[in-house]
Formats: sequence, structure tokens, C-alpha cells
Amino acid sequence: MRRAARVSAVSFLAVSGLLCTSAAHATGVIEFPDNGSEQEGRGGAWVARASDPLATFYNPAGLAGQQTRLTLQANISTQNTCFTRVKAQNDTTADGVSPGASYPQVCQNGNWFPNPQLAFTYRLTDRIGLGLAILGPSAVGGVTWPDFQGNNPSPQRYLLISSNVLLLTPTIGVGWEPLDGLRVGASFIAGTAPTIDFINAAPALVDGTPSPATDDIRSELKASAPFIPGFTLGTIWSPLENLDVAGWYKYMAPVNATGDVTTITGFYSNPPNPIYGDTKLPNCNNPALSATNPCGSGNNAKVTLPLPMEAKIGVRFHMPRSGAAVNARLRDPIAQDLFDIEANFTWANDSAVNALQLRFPGTAGGLGTIPANPGITTSAVLPPNADVTHGFKDVFGVRLGGDYNILPDQLALRAGGFFESAAAVQQYQNIDFDAASRFGVALGGTYRFRIGNHPLDLMAGYGHVFFATLSNTNPSAPGLAGLTGEVCPGGAGNRVPNSNQCTQGNQQYRTPWAVNLGTITSSIDVINVGASFGF
Repeated sequence: MRRAARVSAVSFLAVSGLLCTSAAHATGVIEFPDNGSEQEGRGGAWVARASDPLATFYNPAGLAGQQTRLTLQANISTQNTCFTRVKAQNDTTADGVSPGASYPQVCQNGNWFPNPQLAFTYRLTDRIGLGLAILGPSAVGGVTWPDFQGNNPSPQRYLLISSNVLLLTPTIGVGWEPLDGLRVGASFIAGTAPTIDFINAAPALVDGTPSPATDDIRSELKASAPFIPGFTLGTIWSPLENLDVAGWYKYMAPVNATGDVTTITGFYSNPPNPIYGDTKLPNCNNPALSATNPCGSGNNAKVTLPLPMEAKIGVRFHMPRSGAAVNARLRDPIAQDLFDIEANFTWANDSAVNALQLRFPGTAGGLGTIPANPGITTSAVLPPNADVTHGFKDVFGVRLGGDYNILPDQLALRAGGFFESAAAVQQYQNIDFDAASRFGVALGGTYRFRIGNHPLDLMAGYGHVFFATLSNTNPSAPGLAGLTGEVCPGGAGNRVPNSNQCTQGNQQYRTPWAVNLGTITSSIDVINVGASFGF
């Protein structure tokens, strides 16, 4: 019965390390630069060009000087991540792998993920442009890792089994040219995350030699954040006819999501012997608790994740095409320029993401108040603090890209690349997303033809992102602990009074051993296709 209590408690906590994939910051660890065909094909070096309707988000100053246009584009991307886990030296789990040895490498499925973008620009006057854009992060929003590797539970299960996030950032913006050659802009972001869905497993027992077949739990968190406000500010200054200098800043409020967890006890047993729990039901799916209904009306999981601020500075040189008709109030690079080249310097305040916060109701003394015991009557509870540390550093990047217009007003080719520093701290490396340093290369093109006097642009781009290897392979090294159903090894009597620590040195409701040791490798491929029509 005591073992069942431990299993049930941890089952509700297993998914707490996964929500970070819902963040949206292009210089940081979640996204690759950037949404949009021009943006992708130039390696993200676009803040000073800002010449299509996606400027609504990526630099609203670029809305001033655009013609009225509608664009529909889509990134189609796949991420390939593999994890070779090393078993911690003090890990006593009975899974057939010796402490200090490596598990077989496991990789996620690498399915292609579609990510559409819809944007519209309205040329209100020669000096004012309005924009509306609906898009999400430039990221792979859905990944799946295996539950089993052969007949054994997959070694990455304590970090991630699957994630599926729908995060949208509808944005409305305005750009204005108050002085010749100076454009400024601002936009409002009405972000929303209607779908946040993650699955992983948790080691439930830290005493003796726990067995994954009987002690592991497979858990699913479903949550939503209906409103995540934010804004962007941008400027483009053209001190010379062929030189643009730009700046951009973005702020978004933290993701504050609520939801519940469903669990399966006995998922990894052979044959399966499932017992289900659900915190959205008043009795937590335990009929024996119907008299008190400790789960109340649901929404027992409270999730908070900061979305880091970010900023870009860009310098763009463009060579006007000899003989091209130039309108100082209209920016149309494919028709007006021979070529351009741009450099961007980027920053994201990823150090704001010290931890993902996952909280349940608890006492002032730090113990849980909601029983986590589906199908049984014991005193196991959900810990009020199930936070997962990430400990990120700020990320700095550089991007370089440009266009060459082979046929004026008809055919443009582009290429670019970028580099971004690592956000990851070795101790807290994770596969929820790869926070290693990375660089990417990209290419693309636009073909324009006209329907009457209206331009129709067909666009395509391709990019590949290389990640440095994350490595923490010393089996005695500190790492990220797994969540557990026990307050402390041996029970609550081993809890240090007035603290969240155990006498064994680990944090309460955490394993004494790390579950993230090993090596992580990643790469991303992304294709963008789209069309833009001018009115």
C-alpha cells in the first residue's frame, strides 16, 4: 500500500518539466529565425528590410511605405533530437542497466510540423501603414518520443514522451514615417495558448531498488493560457539613400496557464494493469474520496513560464537599380534594388527562465493538500512545488543575409546564415528543447508575375540548423533530478525542518539521482512556401 501511494503521488507531477516548448522568443532557445519566406531564406537578417506584412510582428516600422498586401505563408519543419542517457552512479533503479553505464541511444520521431502565417498590410496614407498578422513561434510545435525501446521503457521518458502546443500571437501594428527617412512603429500582441499538452513519465519510488514496470507512471498535462499580452516597438532610419539602420524590441507577459493532469498507473507493467487518475474530477477519480472531493472543480495545476524580452539591431546596405522607378514613400526591394545585404545583432533575456513553475495547493509548511491516490485510500499528496529548473543564460546572436534581384521586378534569390550562443547550463540540460549553441544556413527565392497591375509573389525558402552537442556524461555529476511520490527517501521524517530539503541532500519530492545525464544532439530542417498579393 505504501508503494502504491508513492506511485500515485508522483503520477500527477510527471509532466512539469515540459511546458517550456510553448515559449516564443526568436533569439532564444525555442525558435529558429524566423517565420516567413524572406526571413527564413536570409537567415533571419530582416529587421532593417521589413518589407512584407510580417513586419507587423518582426518590425512594425516597416509597415510605413508598404503597399496594401496580403500574404499567406507556412514553415514546414522537422527537428531531429537524440539522447544517449548515462545512468547516475547513485541511481538504484532496477532496470537492467548498471550505475555509470549508458542506455541505448533513443531519438524522437522527427515528423514534419506545419506552421502557417497569415498577414495583411493596409496602406492608409503615403506615410502610415497598418498591419495585421496571425502567426505562432518559429518552432517545431509537436514532437513524439517512444514509450518503449524494445521491451523496456524508453530511457528518456522522465524528461519527455510527447509535446503538442498551439501558441498563437495575433498582432496588430502601425508604422509611421514622421520625417523623411525615419520610420517608427508599434504593435500589440494578443497571445493565446489554447492547447498545451505534454506526456512524460516519473520514477515514483526512491527507496530500495524501484522497478519501472511497477513504479513508473505515465502522465499527461492538459492546460491553456487564454491571454498572453505583449507588444513590439521598432524603427528604421535611412540616413543615406542606400543605407537602413533598424532596431526592434519585444515584450510578452509570462504564460500563466491552468489545467489538470491525467495519469496511468501500471502503464509499463507486462501485461499492463492500468489505474487512472484525473485531477479535474472532484474526487480525483477515486470513489473513496467522493465524500470530501479534494480536487474540487479542477484547474489544480498552475503553470507559470516567463517569456524573455528580446531585441535586435540591424544594418542594411542596398544598391538601387539603375533606371528603376523609385518612390521615396514606397519600399519594394525586388523592383527597386539590384541587391541588398544585412547584418543583425540579437539578444534574448533567457536568463529570466530560471525555472518552469508548476504548483498545486499546499500548506504553509510546504506539504501538499490534494490526495494523489486514484483507486486507493492512502495519504499520498501532490507536492505544492513541482518546479523544474532550467537556469538559462542570456542568448546573443548574429545574422547575415541578403537578396540579389536577377530579373528586376520578377526574380530574386537570397541566402543567409546565423549563429546564437548557448542558453543551456550543463547541469540542467534537457530534451524539452535543445538550448545548445547553434548556427544555421539558408537560401530561398521569390518569383513575381503580375495580374494586371497587381503583383503576385511566389516564395520559397530552406534552412538547416546545426546544434552543438550537449554533454554531461560523468555519472557522479550533478544534474536534473526526477520528481517522486515520496517527500524524502525513507519518508517525511527525513525532511529538514522548515525547508524543502531532505537529510540525504536532495530537494523534497525529488530523486537523489539525476535523470538527464548523457549527451543530446539535434538538428532542424525547415522549408517555407508562400504567396503574397498586392492590391
